[in-house]
Amino acid sequence: MVRLTAVLAIALALPLAAQNPVPAVPVRRDTGGVAPQGGVRQPPYVPKAGHADTLRGSFTTPGRNWWDVSFYDLHVSIRPTDSSIAGYNAITYRVLRPATEMQIDLMMPLVVDSMVQDHRRLKFRRDSNAFFATLTAPQAVGAYRTIAVYYHGHPQVARNPPWQGGFTWTRDSLGRPWVVTTDQGM
Repeated sequence: MVRLTAVLAIALALPLAAQNPVPAVPVRRDTGGVAPQGGVRQPPYVPKAGHADTLRGSFTTPGRNWWDVSFYDLHVSIRPTDSSIAGYNAITYRVLRPATEMQIDLMMPLVVDSMVQDHRRLKFRRDSNAFFATLTAPQAVGAYRTIAVYYHGHPQVARNPPWQGGFTWTRDSLGRPWVVTTDQGM
């Protein structure tokens, strides 16, 4: 019984170890990237930041720092026949300070059809994966407001799920559509 338990523990641990591979040659951090056996010096990894990176996920941009989301009312129609989606997201938020422009992210190649607040269409512009809505109604501090964003398109396909995010369009063993989404690495 002990031997079986040990074999099962190893068998279950192997997939977990594969998810977090350890480099073959450990690099000493205190020597600026030199391998312990005097191997080749590797420069430290520094990601290249571009304009799009300054917008993505940032809560300090002027279009984001004035509001705090309280609820996402997400409606999505998934169309396996052509690998597309369509829907809307009614975003309810609390106003932290007055503003006239709101940043909302939507990854390419999805497209915004319209943005609506108080039954009025809003003007908007796109900058990379960020949309900026021009708000016409006053945004009173402390008020809860809702903006609806209508969108459609063919979402990014996951290249290596679940480690690289996107949609996976496939079929199950009975031939029925099977759609999976992952957001790792997006």
